[in-house]
Amino acid sequence: MNRFLHISGIALYISFACIMAGCGGINPPHPASSSNETANTQTRTITDSIGRQVVLPRNISRAAITNAYNAELITAIGAADKIAGVDYYIYQDQEGFKNRFTENMLIGSRQGGLNYEKIADMNPDVLIICENDSWETAQERLRPFGIPVVVCNSYYTSQFAENTALLGQIFGMEKNAEELSSFFLSRLDYIDKQLKDVPRRSVYFEYRTPGRTTIPGDYFYEMIEKAHADNIFKTAQATQIQIEDVVHKNPAFIVKVSDANVYSSYIPPKKEDMEKIWNDICLRPGWSDMDAIKQNHILLLSHYAHGGASKLVGTMYIAKFLYPDKLPDLHPEEVFKKWVTVYEGLEYQTGHTFPAYELND
Repeated sequence: MNRFLHISGIALYISFACIMAGCGGINPPHPASSSNETANTQTRTITDSIGRQVVLPRNISRAAITNAYNAELITAIGAADKIAGVDYYIYQDQEGFKNRFTENMLIGSRQGGLNYEKIADMNPDVLIICENDSWETAQERLRPFGIPVVVCNSYYTSQFAENTALLGQIFGMEKNAEELSSFFLSRLDYIDKQLKDVPRRSVYFEYRTPGRTTIPGDYFYEMIEKAHADNIFKTAQATQIQIEDVVHKNPAFIVKVSDANVYSSYIPPKKEDMEKIWNDICLRPGWSDMDAIKQNHILLLSHYAHGGASKLVGTMYIAKFLYPDKLPDLHPEEVFKKWVTVYEGLEYQTGHTFPAYELND
């Protein structure tokens, strides 16, 4: 009898425990829920330059990059050590990136195409690409490997602050990104304040080859606009114009970036090369009668110098060139020096403009 009661008690206890488990009194583990929570802590969602929502790993330690403007901003916020792969445009300026990018880090050819097999083998945490680099193709080709693609258009001057903040968010360098933005935006604010009611002075801008100018939507347009210049071809339909039209519009100033056969390099052009470009401009048919030529109002910028901080370094030079009397506290060569030494970690070199600017100009 006692043995029977003992067995019955055990059975009753087991039945009670089962009922409690079924009613929620004892909660079994939920592996799926736990997995989702872990995934959420290891990833985050960012919004890129074209408004796409992209899921990234929480910590980015290896990134593949296209376009030197992106590489320069990443360097400027202190994340250069996170760059694991670069395109040929970045790779070719070895001096500008302290020879840190080796041939085995190349993810693109001299012709500009990306090697997706190489990127997949490299397995970076993210590919940071520009909108004009066929990001849709990159996204499609890299999706099977789980490599996210972020679009960052660092070549657009008007998007400097947003792109700097985006890169700061991606690499966990938000404070550095804020400091970088503040340095340049404070100087833009100064330009806007000083030139608020000043009539704009007319400028012909030329990029490398004769007749290649800038219009709204082009990469160089905002660099000129933010300098408060009156771009004589702002209503043109294409970036390539007839060279004779420059004479007809008779600009008061001319700004030219680099030359046809010169690639972007931290090493400045030779003085005699700058002088040759200057003389070639002055000797163009009919140009000797233009106001800009008569007054020697010509500014030559190296490809490297004009592009700093999404071309805001170029903006500083152009603004000072046009309105030296209105901008006594703007010193573009000093801005360039800080960009090179503090943000890019390089030695300061003169010779990136012609005529040359002094640090206190």
